[in-house]
Amino acid sequence: MDNLLVNIGDYDGKYVELRGKYRSGFEESALYGKGFYSNSENALWVEFDAFILKCPLISSVNKTNLFGKEESFKNMFNRTVMLHGRIDAERQGHLSGYKATIRGITLVVIE
Repeated sequence: MDNLLVNIGDYDGKYVELRGKYRSGFEESALYGKGFYSNSENALWVEFDAFILKCPLISSVNKTNLFGKEESFKNMFNRTVMLHGRIDAERQGHLSGYKATIRGITLVVIE
């Protein structure tokens, strides 16, 4: 993740597997690498829309839809996740405040 953030142009358009801290909330859906948790310019915007429509994520512990309602995003805040998806360096997320976007997500592993 950290190497990708530094060399984002090398990964543009490529499918990757990334592990980082996912932070979600009001106008935030981002994956952060080590040591970058407070700076959105060193994070990826995470675009779950198409993936979640095809495959909603339901907690096996409490049956909560992890992305279904605004309050359920709290269940994902600061969780370590692994994502498979494609890097889009031209899209930089909410208010263009992120390094790039990871889209076309095909796998989400919540640790």
